[in-house]
Amino acid sequence: MKDRLQRFLDLEQLTPARLADILGIQRSGLSHILSGRNKPGFDLIQKLLTKFPSLNADWLITGKGKVYKESSPSHDITSSTTLFGNIEKTDEEATSKKPALSTDNNEIDSSINASQLCENSINESINRSDQEKRSLRKIIMIYSDNSFVEYHPGKE
Repeated sequence: MKDRLQRFLDLEQLTPARLADILGIQRSGLSHILSGRNKPGFDLIQKLLTKFPSLNADWLITGKGKVYKESSPSHDITSSTTLFGNIEKTDEEATSKKPALSTDNNEIDSSINASQLCENSINESINRSDQEKRSLRKIIMIYSDNSFVEYHPGKE
């Protein structure tokens, strides 16, 4: 199967890294498969067939048949068929389905300001209580030659 994968890469003019990116798999995993170290798993085969729908699964798995699927005969499309069918909308129907969005900007601004004030006051009280409890114990200065000096304020 590694030979068929290599042939597919050649036909699609892809590098193993690019194919791994397209399939969303690790590059090393695909490299191990192509080198023969690992065998491809179901996930790899499934991703290959999903990303490349023209690839023939029989050829990929067993080596039988052609690399790519035969193109299926096109269905007869009559000229009366349109992409959207017979959809007719009046202006009233189109405008009646628009959502009504009415918000008061002042209410939004006041709620934002209130939440910001609350958050600021909480942060200030936390900072004050932290500063009151904290005191400087030690300062360490490290020099470029990896030597250091420790200072202990209040202990001289």
